[in-house]
Amino acid sequence: MPVPTAKLVPEGSPAPTGAAEIDRVKARLNLLLRSGYSAVAMMSSEEDRCCDIIEEVAAKLSRKVYVWSMTDGWRWRGDIIDVRSEALLVEGKDDDDRRRMQAPIDALDAVMKNAWGRRLILFLKDIGNYFDEQKVVRKLADLMQMKQPWTVVFVVQKPGMPALLEKDVALVDVPLPDAAELEGLLLSRLRAAAELAGTFVTVRKELVGEVVRNSLGLTRGQALHVFNMAIANDSRLTIEDLKVIAEQKRQVIAKTGLLEYCVHNESLKSVGGLDNLKAWLDQRTEAFSEKARAYGLPQPRGLLLLGVQGCGKSLLAKATSAFWSIPLLRLDVGALFSSYIGKTEENVRNALRVAESIAPVVLWIDEIEKAFSGLESSGQTDAGTTARLFASFLTWMQEKSLPVFVVATANSIDRLPPELLRKGRFDEIFFVDLPVAAERAEIFRIHLAKRRRDPAKFDVPGLVGCSEGFSGAEIEQAIVSAMYHAFPAGREFTTEDVCRALGETVPLSATMQEKVQALREWARPRARWATPAAAKPPA
Repeated sequence: MPVPTAKLVPEGSPAPTGAAEIDRVKARLNLLLRSGYSAVAMMSSEEDRCCDIIEEVAAKLSRKVYVWSMTDGWRWRGDIIDVRSEALLVEGKDDDDRRRMQAPIDALDAVMKNAWGRRLILFLKDIGNYFDEQKVVRKLADLMQMKQPWTVVFVVQKPGMPALLEKDVALVDVPLPDAAELEGLLLSRLRAAAELAGTFVTVRKELVGEVVRNSLGLTRGQALHVFNMAIANDSRLTIEDLKVIAEQKRQVIAKTGLLEYCVHNESLKSVGGLDNLKAWLDQRTEAFSEKARAYGLPQPRGLLLLGVQGCGKSLLAKATSAFWSIPLLRLDVGALFSSYIGKTEENVRNALRVAESIAPVVLWIDEIEKAFSGLESSGQTDAGTTARLFASFLTWMQEKSLPVFVVATANSIDRLPPELLRKGRFDEIFFVDLPVAAERAEIFRIHLAKRRRDPAKFDVPGLVGCSEGFSGAEIEQAIVSAMYHAFPAGREFTTEDVCRALGETVPLSATMQEKVQALREWARPRARWATPAAAKPPA
């Protein structure tokens, strides 16, 4: 009987190219160890993954790895070190000695006394928890400055460490698993399931690629859990498993409290009018492809959508992700702020790092002007936190190299920092105005069809005439109001019901006429009109 395995379809398709990113991490760690660095900090939230990397690199260099934690003291490859071992770091073998090694000062003393001249790797799992204790930092600095062949390795989750250590520590950034690593992980789980079931498992290559794309942004441990859940019920991978993965990923990202993984059913067909903007998006359909890179095109950076409330700016953010078939993340800028010193900046880094790990992705920032309001008085009102947050965000937008397409929406221009509008931050600034007659007709048809009604049974031109100055959101609510009016009477709602609802509504364009006009005047020389030029309202 042949050995069960998992195969990609069609047969003969190229094998995974390998986990390029993680291979670079291993190569850098290998070089640092061979170069004699006294300490290496691995920046990651995955301690187990870092430990696996360390042990793999150590095996290639024929070095022993000692692991210290504040619960177990010193261990060697998972076993408590025996006093009789030639690799002696602990002076005794009873429980008291082992417990004593749980204290960081005693653990570091043991190295200083018993590890002279040995080319060891000392993985200090919990040392970061003691960085606010000066004695521990001093002892660690002394250990690193002893010019011995050992190397201290520890894990940090954010940049920055005690000043006493910085000059002697090399940093290795361990990224979240990339597509190649996730593909290898998925195939290994499928092969294991095939062996357990005692049969062959065949998987379409396109489905594997889709699962991998949906898993970007997960840690290695999270991806393993998701793959196990997807495979466990029937020992195979199907299109239905994408829902399981998407839901698990949504929950994982939601736990950060900073980003929301948006699952929606919107598309450009849900957006009425705005043909200029749709054409701009259509030109960039393949902008994130390798074909575009080979042609020499830069990756799109983002859009700023400025305009009247209720005219579809948020809907466009969702539709853009669907049109380009890439995920949508919503950034809650308000959640980035923290009362703890340095925590806000850390939140920014974490949120943007997650977004980059999922790239290509649309990063949606709704009402961005509210996020950075009070920027000029930040030094007096919040110790400069808003200003630092804004500066970090601008720097990232200017220098980001990964395909994170930012869609920011704004309703007010007077609260927008001028630095945000400078060329290079966004590819384009579009002004989204109140819908003109042709656009309102399309909006009526979209919302009537959305509620399973035939637009042909309604007097759409008549509805257009009743809705001058109404936004798309107000038109939708008028249809909903008409339905509520007709439902208790047990009849279908009609054109007259919708016109009645429109007549009972005072549109935003009337209550905020001056503000709408000011927006238009600002936008004419500074932004592209989302509606074709022939349909613009007169100046």
